[in-house]
Amino acid sequence: MKNAEGFFVGVLVGAVGALLLAPASGAETRQELRRAMDKGRDRLKDLELVAEERMGVLLDEIQEKTAHLLDAGGDLIESKRDDLLEAIRVAKRALAEEREILMRATRPRRRVEIAEEDI
Repeated sequence: MKNAEGFFVGVLVGAVGALLLAPASGAETRQELRRAMDKGRDRLKDLELVAEERMGVLLDEIQEKTAHLLDAGGDLIESKRDDLLEAIRVAKRALAEEREILMRATRPRRRVEIAEEDI
């Protein structure tokens, strides 16, 4: 935007300077002004095309990088999900083992009474 504003200011200053300093007739001066305006309009169209092209390239790059980030994020999520599921399986096994140990420890022990006659 700065370039376009500077360009128009330059065209305006040039036109005013040409009017004040030109030894040409009014018709010639108007014709020169028209040419300058046409040239400025063409230059502005060229700048618009360049800006549109650059914006298109930037948008394509942004879309490509966004897709890459989403893919990488998906891979990371899948990896962390697998890690979490494995941790849950390990925790369940450990819990089952601890439960078994506790069950064995709390079972009533059978006393074996030895009959006096067996002695």
